[in-house]
Amino acid sequence: MANEMDQMKILQVNSSDTRGGAAHVAMSLHRAYQSIGHESWLVVGHKLGDNAHTLPISHDLAGAWWSRPFWRAENMIAQHRFRGAGILRQMLRMGASPEHIADWYLGREAFHYPGTSQLLSLPKVAVDVLHLHNMHGDYFDLRQLPHLTTKLPTIVHLHDAWLLSGHCAFSFDCERWRNGCGQCPDLQIEPAIRRDATAENWQRKKIIYTNSRYHIVAPSQWLADKIPDSPLAAGLQSSRVIPNGVNLDIFQPGNKSDARKQLALSDTDLIILMVANGIGNNPWKDFRTARKTFQCLARQNPQQEIHVIVIGDNLPDEQYGQVQLRFVPYVENQSTIAQYYKAADLFLSTSRVEVFSTVISEALACGTPVVATAVGGTPEQISSWNGQDRRKANGILNDAADAEGLANSISFLLKRPQLRHELGQIASERAKMELNMDHQVEQQLAYYREIIRYQEKFDD
Repeated sequence: MANEMDQMKILQVNSSDTRGGAAHVAMSLHRAYQSIGHESWLVVGHKLGDNAHTLPISHDLAGAWWSRPFWRAENMIAQHRFRGAGILRQMLRMGASPEHIADWYLGREAFHYPGTSQLLSLPKVAVDVLHLHNMHGDYFDLRQLPHLTTKLPTIVHLHDAWLLSGHCAFSFDCERWRNGCGQCPDLQIEPAIRRDATAENWQRKKIIYTNSRYHIVAPSQWLADKIPDSPLAAGLQSSRVIPNGVNLDIFQPGNKSDARKQLALSDTDLIILMVANGIGNNPWKDFRTARKTFQCLARQNPQQEIHVIVIGDNLPDEQYGQVQLRFVPYVENQSTIAQYYKAADLFLSTSRVEVFSTVISEALACGTPVVATAVGGTPEQISSWNGQDRRKANGILNDAADAEGLANSISFLLKRPQLRHELGQIASERAKMELNMDHQVEQQLAYYREIIRYQEKFDD
């Protein structure tokens, strides 16, 4: 337990408490802080879970009286997923705040979320530090950042590159974010906008950052290296790379046969695992390349049955020759998902971009070798086997969108069970040293204390 002097009151903020990688990181930190004696709260745009210290931002209470029914309806719809829900929520936001209509029409990013001004009062106690996660997701008024960062020592935790750009969460090969955006090559990259106001959006963000002061955590060096060339540099006080960890009490090697028996899977099949929320239509995960990879794999192995389990979507099963795809809806229970990692012969990621993939870390911690695209921060997680030195290798990296290359790597490993075993052993050993959630918590708490001392010195 933390002693009284060390105990901190920590307030984290995110768009959701359960959906997405940022939510997973925020909730994992929240629970870890509570378990070692800190007072922790998680404020979210949309509360979907039942944690007592998770508090929703209430735009209906902060907004004008006539806007409150719109905000209440928007929040209610956000609790569910159905076709057209996004459009309906957007219409309700426009009803609640006419400024949203102009912003949508002109391509400006909407910041009209009145509950943001009250988020510091939600815990009902004075907190020591503010930790901001994803600030996009239709819930946060970015214009409040200068006020918030003068009230409290503040960490901005980057989970994507939205804060660096004029609209997109990831810019892929576009470098316009370095120089003010404008002439955007793809307005449909999420969060999508209707017209090209990216230069105006970029400039608005830079003005906000210039009037703010914050410290930044990035989970990968790849993302951290972008900060000095971005508008975020305007308010930056310090930065730190802290990789996202996983719970090694849950994600650890186990008996493959036992895991398959528990999941009612064949003990003799070759099994490939993929995991991503909404993977079939997720623009970052590139399932189109995954399908092409399985087609290549079927051609390369015409006599070999290969089973692919795809967790995170409710789509019809697919088959390419002897390669069978089975989709499993999103699995929330961590112990269950760990059994899938242990049951698999290898894990596959075909992403177009990754900051620092949680599912790759979980697979590695379970001793499952990974075949992945060498994008974003993934090379910081995976040391690719080069055919010679196996001492650090825990998987194989390929170029993005290279279906043939990915299939070659998969075929190579499926035919070499001893190599898979060796890579898996190295993966789990490295995970103990590099991906331990306890290490992330320790580093994060140390950074809190550092920026609190910094702010006290700055205020003096």
